[in-house]
Amino acid sequence: MRAFLLLGFCLMAAPGVLFCEEQSEPVDWLVMISRLRQQMQDHPGRAETRRQLATAYNNYAVALIDKGESQLAIEQLQTALDLDEHNSDFRENLGRLYVRLAHDAYQLHQLEEALKSLNQAIALSPKIPEAYILKGDVEYQSQKLKEAKASWQQALTLQPDQSEIVKRLEQVQQEIPVESKFERLSQAYFDLRYEEQLERPIGFDIRDALLEARRTVGADFAYWPKHKLIVLIYSAESFHSMRQDTPEWVAGQFDGKIRVPLPSVDLKPLLVEKTIFHEYTHALIHDLTQGKCPRWLDEGLAEYEGRKQYSEPLHFLKDVYQKNNLIPWTELSDHIAPMMARDEVGLAYEQSWSIASYLVERYGFWRIRRLLKAIGEGESWEQVMAKEFRSKLPKLESAWREWLPQFMSGVSP
Repeated sequence: MRAFLLLGFCLMAAPGVLFCEEQSEPVDWLVMISRLRQQMQDHPGRAETRRQLATAYNNYAVALIDKGESQLAIEQLQTALDLDEHNSDFRENLGRLYVRLAHDAYQLHQLEEALKSLNQAIALSPKIPEAYILKGDVEYQSQKLKEAKASWQQALTLQPDQSEIVKRLEQVQQEIPVESKFERLSQAYFDLRYEEQLERPIGFDIRDALLEARRTVGADFAYWPKHKLIVLIYSAESFHSMRQDTPEWVAGQFDGKIRVPLPSVDLKPLLVEKTIFHEYTHALIHDLTQGKCPRWLDEGLAEYEGRKQYSEPLHFLKDVYQKNNLIPWTELSDHIAPMMARDEVGLAYEQSWSIASYLVERYGFWRIRRLLKAIGEGESWEQVMAKEFRSKLPKLESAWREWLPQFMSGVSP
C-alpha cells in the first residue's frame, strides 16, 4: 500500500524569517501545533496560519501512525480536515488509515468492523484501490459474492494491472450461479451453505462431524475459534465442476471457507469425515500462523488429524524409503502443488504426515503449538524447529528417517 503522506512544512517564524522542516532537526509536532494555535488566536483571520496548523496536525498523525497509535492519529487527521476540509491529501491519509484498521480487523475475523472501516475509507477517498480489494475480500468471506465481484471490478478500474484480482473475479464468476442459490443453516460455530436439492446420505450428518472436529482438533491445538466458519457443501460432481482448476486428487479445500462434498456412491462417509477434519485443521493453522505455515507442515498436521478418522494405506512412502529416495524436508512444500503429478503429491502428503506424526510423538503437541505461534510471529520454520526441538534440521531429519520403519509398520496395509 502507498505510504502515508508527510507534507512539506514551512512556517513564518518571524518577519523575514522562514523556518522549513527539512532544514531542521525532526519537528516536535505537539510544540508546533501549540505555537500555531497561539498564532491563530493572535491573528484569527490569517488563512496561511490555519493552513500550516492543518498541515502540522496531518504530519503529527503520520508520526503517530508510525508508532502504531492509530486511534489518536485519526483524531489528528480529523482535526486537520476540520481546518481544511477540501484537502485531498488529508482525506487520503485518513482513508488509508481506515484501510489499515480494516485489514487488522479482517485478520481477527471481525468482518463487520472491517467493512465499516472500509466504507469510511471509501467515503473519504474513493480512489484507493486497496480499499476495494480488501472490501471484496471481506464480502467474499461473508459469502456476499455479487458484492465482492463489484468491489474487485472497481479495484481493477482504478488499477488495471492486478493479475491476482483478475483470477479472483474469474473464480467468483464461476461460483455466483451456483453458490448464490445455496440454502443456509447457521449454528453457533458454523455457517453452513448447501445446494437445496442435495440429497443427504442416511446415517451421516455433517453438523455432527464438524462439531466433533471442533472438539477434538481444537483440543490438540488448544484453540477454538470464536468466529463462525463458513462451510460450503457440494455434491461430489459440483465440487470439481465448480473449481475446474482444482486437481482431481483434491478431496476438499480451505480457502478461508471450508469446501467439502457430501458422501455419494463413489465417496465413502469415512472419507468425507477425514476431509472435514483435514480442512478444519487447515482453518485452525491458518489462524494460529496468520497464513504463514509452510505448506508441508500445514498438510502434514491436517493429515495427522484427518487420518485419525480414516487412515488409508501408504501408497508411496514405503517404496520410496526402500529406494532411499525420500524428499528432503526443505523441498517438501514444492512437491505439494496443483501442477504436480498425483503420485508425486501423494508421496509428499504421506511424508509430511509421517513427519508431523514423528514430531507429535517425540516432542508432544504442546511444542507443535509453540512452533506454530512462532511461525505466525514471522520466524522461519527451520529456525523455529532448531530452537524448539533443540536440534538442527539435518539431525532432526536423520532421527525421523531412523524412526520411519516403526511408523510404516504401524500403518494398515
